Formats: sequence, C-alpha cells, structure tokens
Amino acid sequence: MDYACGSGADCDSIQPSGPCFRPDTMIAHASYAFNSYWQRAKSNGATCDFGGTAMLITKDPSYGGCHYSTM
Repeated sequence: MDYACGSGADCDSIQPSGPCFRPDTMIAHASYAFNSYWQRAKSNGATCDFGGTAMLITKDPSYGGCHYSTM
C-alpha cells in the first residue's frame, strides 16, 4: 500500500477525514489504494498484482460515499 500511495494513488480518500476511511481496515484501504494506483498507471503498463495481494474483480466495490475510480 505504501508503494501505491507513494506512486500516484489517491490515498487522501482513505485518510481519517476521507470518504473511504471506513471501514478502517488494512484490506479496505489497500483495496482502494491498489485500485486507484492501477487506474492511474495501467496505461503506462503497470500491473495490478502487487506481489499476489491484489486481484481483478468484475463488480464495482464502491459503497456509500466511497466511489472507486474506473478510468
């Protein structure tokens, strides 16, 4: 998650005042950060594997006020 946040992912949304902070779990925050990173970097050849900790899904994981990007 540090790599994603340090490489262009929108991690402001998973900060305590952000719309995607809740649930406050590593899995939820990583899911948002990994998606944000991949959506921004995929056109440059980035992958979404993150060392086997990520996976592609077909259902939009957005919830409440937390909206996942699908650029």
